Amino acid sequence: MTRTAHPLVTDYLATVEREASFLPAERREELLADLREHLDVAVGEERDPETVRAALDRLGSPAAIVAAARAEEPEAAAGPRPGGGSKGRTTHTAVILGLTGVAGYVDPFLGLLVLILGLGLLWSSDVWTRSTKLLATALVVLAPLAFVLFGVSGRMGPVEVLVLLAAGVALPVTAAVRLLRTARPVGTP
Repeated sequence: MTRTAHPLVTDYLATVEREASFLPAERREELLADLREHLDVAVGEERDPETVRAALDRLGSPAAIVAAARAEEPEAAAGPRPGGGSKGRTTHTAVILGLTGVAGYVDPFLGLLVLILGLGLLWSSDVWTRSTKLLATALVVLAPLAFVLFGVSGRMGPVEVLVLLAAGVALPVTAAVRLLRTARPVGTP
């Protein structure tokens, strides 16, 4: 154990580690090692809470330390990309598009809204190539379009209805899986 095992120092370092959880493990460990080394010198064997607190205050808040470390990271310094490309948004887009078929069977108006939302997210994102976006759009739109066309023509028997219902779920799910598999990490060309 280091000489800086004072409870205030331990809490400070734990807070920095928790707030820096987004950093790569190697960078986070480097940051914590630097802080421990600095605190070994600044605090040493000091046990007085006020003196230790003053040393920690001079060092800066854990949030400020982590913000400075984040600014030094190449991707973090660039900030989020304008077209959107976070992992959460990528997953949400794929899930929304995958649910378009089911939503359309629950309520056609809801299905249309989910479809418009999903396609808007898809086309405003920069994690997929244009050809992947076109394929996903075709897969998601194909089943409802076929359902409408066959329904208007009046040539639908029970077998056709079942096939179109199955395709209405399977095609959007296929599009969602394809999107999740082909998403490029943010920052890659």
